[in-house]
Amino acid sequence: MNKKMVFNSIWLFLIFIQPIALHAQKFNWQASHDGWIMSQKAGSSEYEKFFAIGTWHVPGYTFTNSPEADEQAYRENAALFQKKSEPFNMFFVTPGTQKDYMADKIHILNPFSPMLHTYIDKIPGLPEGNDKDYYRSRAIKKHVNSPEFEQYLDAAIKKISENLPNDKYIYSHIDEIALGGVGKWAVPPSVGAKINSRLKKQDKNALVFVDLLGHCKGSTYLFEENYLKEHGALPENPPYELIDPEARNCKIPLLGFFHAHNGNPVYQFSNGEYSYVDYDLETLKSVWYENTRLIAQGYKNNGDVFGINAFRDYFAHPVLSGITVDALKAGLGEKTPLWIYFDGNGYARPSEMAPQEYISHVKCQIYTSIIHGATGILFWNDWRKTPEVFDTLLPMLKELNNNLPIVKLETKHRKVDDNLHIMIKESKDGQKYIIASNTSTTDVLSIDIPEVDKKELQPLEVYITSF
Repeated sequence: MNKKMVFNSIWLFLIFIQPIALHAQKFNWQASHDGWIMSQKAGSSEYEKFFAIGTWHVPGYTFTNSPEADEQAYRENAALFQKKSEPFNMFFVTPGTQKDYMADKIHILNPFSPMLHTYIDKIPGLPEGNDKDYYRSRAIKKHVNSPEFEQYLDAAIKKISENLPNDKYIYSHIDEIALGGVGKWAVPPSVGAKINSRLKKQDKNALVFVDLLGHCKGSTYLFEENYLKEHGALPENPPYELIDPEARNCKIPLLGFFHAHNGNPVYQFSNGEYSYVDYDLETLKSVWYENTRLIAQGYKNNGDVFGINAFRDYFAHPVLSGITVDALKAGLGEKTPLWIYFDGNGYARPSEMAPQEYISHVKCQIYTSIIHGATGILFWNDWRKTPEVFDTLLPMLKELNNNLPIVKLETKHRKVDDNLHIMIKESKDGQKYIIASNTSTTDVLSIDIPEVDKKELQPLEVYITSF
């Protein structure tokens, strides 16, 4: 996905389009005490638990910034969008491409990456080259509390508020902010917090989702934090003497500074090429947890809801989807809502794997995150691929929607034993439900829950029933 192109397109539309009047009930929300976003019921002052199911791109449907050619084309596109988006309650939209038949969905806006980089581009004297993002990150950190930066943000946010698609919207912060967004050095937490605070100053109803990372193996943020324990500030130039010298020969030399919390490198380098260091699963699980916890803690003032996307890692090790939620909760607190990204159109699917088998894999990842406490899910969809995986995903999401009344019940018990994940829910009238998953790709696991008839879970199986 060319994220920079997407973000820049959003920004250009925000500047030049005229407001479009769509009619939908305003999305009013408040946070609960137990990790849920609460949304206002239609025609009522009461709030209820809101489980987010969102999507970036809708494979098989094409967004355009122009009206349909005629009434027939309009009806066909409306029917196609409604069919493809039926299980979702929110989607990412570039202002200017929304249509009135999309008005019942929550629109996710994400203009902040181009907004930030437009400002940085105007800072004089910044070096160019393969390590330019080091200098850009340091520069914006120095500008974060300047009146000029605040005034710039206020003006840019005002343009957004003047061109909102409708009253049913939320914001998505800089994508993978702790990995650098579209850059190769982490955006400082203070900068993300400043954007969030200036946004909330103008839009008191703003709900901001923060996608922290594309993986939790390590980040320049963690290198920087470790460096600052012994030094007052980062040096003027990247301290290449502290990393693998082979990184200098790589086309992205800053990858050498992607470190775990304990200093372990994320990448290895050879002959100008780079690849991930292959750690054993137990080491990866430990490092993944602590990296996620520390980064979440560092960026906790950047928004209201948090998550990560790690499609290849979740496919390789589904158990990481639960560990991610545990670590985010440890860093952010139990009250902070968590929405986790998953793969909607086969980005990480092996070519020989059938779509149905792959979606069964994703289903296990999703329910595992829910068992651990996620209260929403989002999907990134590789738009370079044909939509057969996405089309296979839709019935599974319809099933999830049918299970949401159970998911929203009070949690009475949670048990996690390596690859076995169990949650017990209970209704007000005493009816109990079990949601269980097996994140092993090879082993059958035993369940020992009194009154539950099922005693084994097959590899990657998800089990939901009353008892």
